[in-house]
Amino acid sequence: MMMKLLTSLSAIGHSIHDTIINVPPHVLVAVLVSIVVVALVVLYVYRNVARFVGAVVRTAIYRSSQGLGSLKTSLVCKLRSIFPHRAGAAVADIPQVDFDDLDIAVLNEAATLGPGFTISAPELAERFRLRPALVQRSLSKLNTNRMLEFVIGSTEGFDNYRLTQLGTAFMSTWQR
Repeated sequence: MMMKLLTSLSAIGHSIHDTIINVPPHVLVAVLVSIVVVALVVLYVYRNVARFVGAVVRTAIYRSSQGLGSLKTSLVCKLRSIFPHRAGAAVADIPQVDFDDLDIAVLNEAATLGPGFTISAPELAERFRLRPALVQRSLSKLNTNRMLEFVIGSTEGFDNYRLTQLGTAFMSTWQR
């Protein structure tokens, strides 16, 4: 079997050889150039078809992922409307902060010092004739509500604070 195949290949090879030898050289060059041109055209067409198929596949994947994302979003929205959810922090739910007389007095003292000057619990305790811990609680409360801001440094182990822009605005409206 193998011998028969080799014999037929040998016969084909001899016939090609005889054909090439008997053909004039200008015809042989023309055939080789035409084979190269046909190969380049086939390659060009193959590359364009491959790009087109790739673009179609990528477009199909993108559009299906967008459709699935839209379906997921609508499903989540429907499930959120079915199941109960916790109440969010709305504007009406902002807690009302009540400042007592000491808080207002501390803010007033900070406003009279001017911008950039600091206050601390021991200084205010001397002025108000109160305990520094009580004044420190008021300062912490005002710091939590952004009326005062913490300043680096301490006085007798207590933090220093200064008036913020919000505190200045609050005091200017309070004094009107």
